[in-house]
Amino acid sequence: MSSPKVIFDNDCSKCSRWARFIEKRDKHSRIELLGQNSPEAKKAMISIPDRFEGVDSVFLISPEGEWFSKSSAIWRICRYLKFPWPIASTIFLVPLPIRDIAYDIYARIRK
Repeated sequence: MSSPKVIFDNDCSKCSRWARFIEKRDKHSRIELLGQNSPEAKKAMISIPDRFEGVDSVFLISPEGEWFSKSSAIWRICRYLKFPWPIASTIFLVPLPIRDIAYDIYARIRK
């Protein structure tokens, strides 16, 4: 089984801080962090599902090869982190459109 992969915008200072946040809290080093400009991320992006083409987001590729973006990626990433962060994954209870609106608002101010 492969490890989950997180593809993030390594040219964005907030995104890079988020990656460091993940790294510090992934006590078992289960998540592979890939800056979007890295050769590994570019290789992974070849298989991006059509529904994510042109989406500006963090992406999570699960060990099973499923792709997630925006808030769906974020709450799933939280499940891999040390306590108390898995509790944050309960955000999935908020309807997807509302979660993604919040994500998009944050994303607009991130750079």
